[in-house]
Amino acid sequence: MNPEEARAFFKTDRYANEATDIEIVDVKEGYAKVAIKIQDKHLNGNNVVMGGCIYTLADYAFGIASNCGPMACVTLSSNIVFNSAGKGEYLYAETEEIKSGRTVCNYRVKVTDDNGKIVANADFVGYRSPRT
Repeated sequence: MNPEEARAFFKTDRYANEATDIEIVDVKEGYAKVAIKIQDKHLNGNNVVMGGCIYTLADYAFGIASNCGPMACVTLSSNIVFNSAGKGEYLYAETEEIKSGRTVCNYRVKVTDDNGKIVANADFVGYRSPRT
């Protein structure tokens, strides 16, 4: 699946597309990169990007990468560590597959800002099943 095909496939993901305005940057099986232009609606009371927004960015990257192959995938488990506040105009989440089993997969996501500073790291475990 290329980025255009991924955009078409994930266009019905209303939360990522409408509430957060996440953009799909690059996609291939087992890999995805997404970006978000930081807006006021993404900021918390401390005037930094809310953790839930950062998690959503990481989760969307995982969802895209893990669903670009022939099987459907849902999250079984996830863990995120917030390292620092993001600076600049954009945040990026880039994920790659660590392990692909018959029904279970593992992905690591790195969230960075415009300066390449690591904002968060996340690990996802997914469950794969045939598409219906």
